[in-house]
Amino acid sequence: MTTLVILHRASLGELPYGQWLGDTGHRIVRIGDTELPGFADTAAAELAVLRTAARTPVAGVIALHPDDQIRAGSLRDHLCLPGQTRDQALAGADLILAGELLAAAGVPTLPRAAAGRIPDLYRAAHAWGYPLAVRRRRGAERGVVAELTDEAALRAFARGGLTEGERSTAALVVEPMTLGERHRGPGLPVTDAALTALAPSAGHPLEVDAVRDAHGAWVVDRVRYTGHTAPTRALVRAQAGVEGPSPMARRSTNELLETVR
Repeated sequence: MTTLVILHRASLGELPYGQWLGDTGHRIVRIGDTELPGFADTAAAELAVLRTAARTPVAGVIALHPDDQIRAGSLRDHLCLPGQTRDQALAGADLILAGELLAAAGVPTLPRAAAGRIPDLYRAAHAWGYPLAVRRRRGAERGVVAELTDEAALRAFARGGLTEGERSTAALVVEPMTLGERHRGPGLPVTDAALTALAPSAGHPLEVDAVRDAHGAWVVDRVRYTGHTAPTRALVRAQAGVEGPSPMARRSTNELLETVR
């Protein structure tokens, strides 16, 4: 029997995966952060999936949480499974990569650069002037961590050693600060072109934000995975490669679902 592996986080709530996927004919295995130590910040989940794959053929990897999209894509690549790849997942989670993909497709984007070193900030100031914004490169929100209004503000920020809490800011980006009109979702030529270029995989919806730049032109600002905007059951079945609504399971959820500890 083939297996569907689910990466689950408690913050998603207790979801009836077994009921939703009970008609697929697959064994269903859940690997979750409440049962597996190190799920969030180590390779424990990936190793658990590979151990499962060594025992039984894996037909698919399902992951709903934004922070699990890249690791699930990497596992699909490694196991030669259908569905969203690692590179496709990065487009919805990494500001720099998304910008590079869209620029290659001819879609105008807000300029930004990786900010792993102090010279990166000075290069950005030379290229774009002030004010600048420093924000997180990856993550669900990718919020601004510093606003650099002039060179004095840049120097003050740099004196902190380019640190973000306890983590290196190699995971930060710098960009021109934009205060123009914003738009979220389809409906503009630039956001529609971005969605066409990125071609989201089934079960992995993407949302595109646009902003007017200093010249008044619409440019793409951010791309993010937005699993919370779609019915959860539909996302799970789409990632499993199953079409149509799920019938009521004849067995209970607990009978259909196994948990890796």
